[in-house]
Amino acid sequence: MTTQTQLPLFYRKPQVLRFEDHKAMGLVGSQDFSFTAEATAIPLSVSEFMPSIRHYPIVFVGGKEPSPVAIVGLKQGRNLMLEEDGAWAAHTYIPAYIRRYPFILVQSPDQDTRYLAYDSESGRVKPLSDAPDAAPIFNEDGTASKAVEPMLHLCEAYHQHRAQDTAFLKAISEADILVARHVDMDFPDKSRYRLDGFSVIDIERYRALPARTLKQWTEKGWTDAIALHLASAQNWGLLMERNQRFVKSA
Repeated sequence: MTTQTQLPLFYRKPQVLRFEDHKAMGLVGSQDFSFTAEATAIPLSVSEFMPSIRHYPIVFVGGKEPSPVAIVGLKQGRNLMLEEDGAWAAHTYIPAYIRRYPFILVQSPDQDTRYLAYDSESGRVKPLSDAPDAAPIFNEDGTASKAVEPMLHLCEAYHQHRAQDTAFLKAISEADILVARHVDMDFPDKSRYRLDGFSVIDIERYRALPARTLKQWTEKGWTDAIALHLASAQNWGLLMERNQRFVKSA
């Protein structure tokens, strides 16, 4: 979902938070996920496969460096999990990638240090003089405020989980068990649409792996992740049902 020349999904103008520059800024509380309106897939960490299993098809995007995503839409430009008021679908797991927005960790050029940044075009961080109800970004001593500290922890946890995913994702790529797939859909209005550009683990290739490899993967917990990924295919039907409800209410 991200390349060296491309900003991360949803982030338009990330800016590192600095006390001297942002001590008079505040965070506007919001559960508005309208920024995801045109998304059809949301990045996931492997640790999120379990809470995602009831709600989304989990697939992989990218070639030699696959990355897991939750499918949230069937047609380009339409997130089916977003309600008209900007809320996320009730009783549905909200991926950490979007819960952390507008914040994100960025690496220093030497890769030794990470800094908390925010999307300066999100509208969530404003001068306290313009938004008196906003929570300060910083405490007076320059530390993260109570409003921002949980977001910092969330960003750090997400970063760590994605880093831990690297070995698993490399393993399934090198084992050649990922295969390209597409989904053909017929909609009530007689239109047809193909969703492609993603891969899934082929069950036959997976079962044909050497016993030694499967044993190692089981010890690492990777076979559990694969089982969750495979089981998530049942959720394509849930997305189709949700799409039909949206069509009827339109």
